[in-house]
Order: sequence, then structure tokens, then C-alpha cells
Amino acid sequence: MTNTTPSAQPAEPVTHPLTDTARRYAVAQRVLASVARLAQNAADEDFLLAPEEVDAALEPFTALEAAPAAAPGLREQEIRARLDEASEGPWFVSDCEGRLQVWREGALEHVVRDASGTITGWSTPFSWKPGDLLHEADLETWDEGEDPQEDLERANASLMGNAPEDLEYLLGETALLRRLLAETIDAYNALAGRKQRTEETLHQLQTKASHVPGEVI
Repeated sequence: MTNTTPSAQPAEPVTHPLTDTARRYAVAQRVLASVARLAQNAADEDFLLAPEEVDAALEPFTALEAAPAAAPGLREQEIRARLDEASEGPWFVSDCEGRLQVWREGALEHVVRDASGTITGWSTPFSWKPGDLLHEADLETWDEGEDPQEDLERANASLMGNAPEDLEYLLGETALLRRLLAETIDAYNALAGRKQRTEETLHQLQTKASHVPGEVI
């Protein structure tokens, strides 16, 4: 195997789609809780709200930048592209008698699975095409816990073997968080609209009640 030095890559952006979306979702949740507390306080105080109370409750939301677009961000698109271009998963880690390999599951032969779908028996193919055997290493030990360096090799192989499913899971979680964020923003906007209409109605009722009987409003 020939080792090559990777070319310099541009720095990754500071924000990450998953953490950024989760942050937005958390802020929206806090704002909704603040608005709910304001509504309760208003009910207890005959709907007398000070403007600064409203501004303080809404500040985290108004300070939040625009919600993410419905389409995946650039980083997510790049991850998806790498997944699509790589060997089709899932991948399987074979650790047998000092021979550590990461295979494309579809290349294995005589596969036996238990009730949960976990592979319990298999044979590696006599011949295979490029992309079927993703990684291999010869180890002196046959079991974990005997050599820290070889355990690290096993851990790296496990990370590689689980990468397709792990990345699919994280991309799915990112999409879910984006949808939940959009739903939370919609719920907030609906609540804010109802709040405004209620305040307008209350103002009209208070104005009407302040006039003497028989006076034309």
C-alpha cells in the first residue's frame, strides 16, 4: 500500500448542521416557555403586561438568525455525496484468528443471521471486486484486551464498519431536528398571532368599559 500525504483542505465552518439546528430548536423551546409564563402572569394580573416583559421574553427569538432552509446544508450534502460514492453499505467487520477485515456485507458468502438480523456465521469470498474488501490487517492477538495497539486497530475497523449506518442515522436525526424546528417556529408564530389578536380584543373591551353608559364609542 502506498502512503500519500493528503493535500491541504479548506478549514471547516465553525457551525455544524446538527448542533446548529439543535441550538435553534432549544432557543425556540425556551421562547415558547417564556411566552407561556407571560400568558399565565397576564391572566393572573388581568392581562396587564408591561412592554419590557414582552420584549424580554421574545428577545432570544428575535435575536435568532433566520431559520435554516428546508434543503440540507452544504456539509450535509457533502456527507451524502461521500456516502453515495462509497461502497454500498452495510459493512461488516470480520475479526477471526488474527485476521481483521472490513467487508461489504453483500460480498460475504454463506451468511447466517440470528433472529435480530446480526450476522453469526459467514465465509469470505474466494475472489472479490474492488470496493468489497475495505480494510484488512494482520494481528498477533486473537482476542481483545491482550494488546492495546491491536485493540486500537480493532476500534478503528469497528468505526469504519459502522460508518455508513451511523452517518445515515445522523443525517436522519438532522432532518428530524430541522422539521421539529420548523414546526416549533410555526407554533410560535401561531401563538404570537393569537396573542396579538387577544390583546387587541382586550384593548377594545377596556376602551368600551372606560366609557360612561350611553356614550357613543
